[in-house]
Amino acid sequence: MSVYDEIYALAEPYWQTRAGELHMPLAYGYAQELLEAHPDAEAEIVLPAILLHDVGYALVPDETHHQGLADGLNGWKPDVTRMHEELGAELAGEILQKVGYDPEKIGRIQEIIDGHDTRTEALSLEDELVKDADKIWRFSETATRICSTWFDREPPEYLDYVATRLDAWFFTEEARQRAEGLLNESRAVVATWR
Repeated sequence: MSVYDEIYALAEPYWQTRAGELHMPLAYGYAQELLEAHPDAEAEIVLPAILLHDVGYALVPDETHHQGLADGLNGWKPDVTRMHEELGAELAGEILQKVGYDPEKIGRIQEIIDGHDTRTEALSLEDELVKDADKIWRFSETATRICSTWFDREPPEYLDYVATRLDAWFFTEEARQRAEGLLNESRAVVATWR
């Protein structure tokens, strides 16, 4: 069992909210794809960070999850988003300590998690890849099914919105292209739902 398998197993129980059990494995796969395109990035930072980036939502009170929705399609209210980052960074440190992860790397991973949604600038290439892998999923058929209900929008309207974010959300061209491909696939699938 690799250390990533150990982290995955310890993180998975914390994914059972806000469709994290679907989001995290997909984001992990996208992160692996981005690492192939960016061999200079440190996988030992990116992979644990993506596996752990949303564990904090398990610690945010359930009743705030949907109260955290902002108006329209703009995402979650800043206080709920910020809370999951802070709690998630702390929990990530505990999980990584359990697997005996390098303390210096733990600090870097926590720094990425503590700001992965609210910080607009990236701290490093590794941070860019985590932010990008996290957002790619929003263009998937899975996210379309889930997120359109969260925001009480029809799937085509949800996809129209994320399409407007293609040039704003991504740091790497590889992520933008992957998201655009998923967007086209999702639109084709959604067209069959009518």
